[in-house]
Amino acid sequence: MRAAPTGLALVPVGMLAAQANWGALDVLLFGVLGFSGSGQFALLPLAAQGQGFLTMLLVAVSINSRYVPIAFVTASRLPRAPLRRAFLAHLLGDEAYAVEHEQDASVSILAIRLTIYGAWVLSTLAGVLAAGLLPRSSLSGGMNLGFPASAVLLVLSFGQLKARVPRIAAPWPRRLAEMGLCIAAAVLLFAWLGPVWFWLPSIAFSSWRLWRAGA
Repeated sequence: MRAAPTGLALVPVGMLAAQANWGALDVLLFGVLGFSGSGQFALLPLAAQGQGFLTMLLVAVSINSRYVPIAFVTASRLPRAPLRRAFLAHLLGDEAYAVEHEQDASVSILAIRLTIYGAWVLSTLAGVLAAGLLPRSSLSGGMNLGFPASAVLLVLSFGQLKARVPRIAAPWPRRLAEMGLCIAAAVLLFAWLGPVWFWLPSIAFSSWRLWRAGA
C-alpha cells in the first residue's frame, strides 16, 4: 500500500517519449531493461538532436550516479543469493528508496520494488498509448509532463527528512547549520556547473563518506 500511490503520477512521464516520437515497444523495452527513472527520459531530447552514443552515455551515467550512495545505504537489505540480489538491485529507484523502511523484511522490500517497477513500466507504456489519443499540439515541448513525478519525489523526500532528522544525535543548532550549508553548496554548484552536472560533487562525497562509514 505504501508503494501504490507513487504509480499514479508516472503516466504523464510516459508521454515524454511521445514527444520524441518513440514507439510503445521502444518505451516498454527501455523501461524494463533500463529502469532508471529520469535518466531514461533525459536521453530523449539528446536522441532527437542526433547526439552521439558517448554523449548520451555520459549524461545517463551522471544523472544515475545518484544511485551509488543509495545502493550503499540499502545494500544490507538485499538477499545474499547473487541472482536475487542482482534482481532486487535492478529494481531500486528513488521512490523505492523513499518508501522503504530500514526494518522492512525482504518480502516487503520485494513487494515495494516490484510494485513501483511495474507501475513505472506499465504507466509509461500507458502514457505513450494515451498520447496517441491526444492532439499533437497538446504534447508541445513547453508542457512539463514530468512535474507530477517530481512532485511525488519532493513529498517523499520531505517524508524521509521528517523520519531521519530527529534521529540525528547532534544538537539542533548544528543540524540547522549543516542543512543550511548543504543547501548553500547545492545552490553554488548549480550556478557553477549547471542543472545537469551540479550534483556530481555531492554524489561523489556522499558515496565516499558512506563507503568509509561501511554503510
